Amino acid sequence: MITEGIIKQKFIFDAMQETAESVYRFQFNSFRQNRKSKTGDTFRALSNPDFSIKTAGDGDFIVTADVTKQLRLQDLGFRSLYTRPLYGALKHLYGRLRYGLSDEIRNEIHKELENALM
Repeated sequence: MITEGIIKQKFIFDAMQETAESVYRFQFNSFRQNRKSKTGDTFRALSNPDFSIKTAGDGDFIVTADVTKQLRLQDLGFRSLYTRPLYGALKHLYGRLRYGLSDEIRNEIHKELENALM
């Protein structure tokens, strides 16, 4: 049986996953255009994002992501490679989670889950 809680969890999970992928994509494109990597670690980390989203039974979500030291150090001087896109994406995600689960989206997710179970 597909409950309202399952639909909400799927909506939140999908929104968080899209946000994480968007942040990595932005960081990768920005890094590729503006920065250099001597070892190639940052380029590899951004081109193959390593993040996970875990959900607990009580509706909590935990997102973990690998960030190289070089990425954080490069961001100290520029503030446009890591911090700005991350907080911008989180602000957008907050608004999406707060106002985005409309009846239309609920019905769409419900249909998607029903098709997956058949």
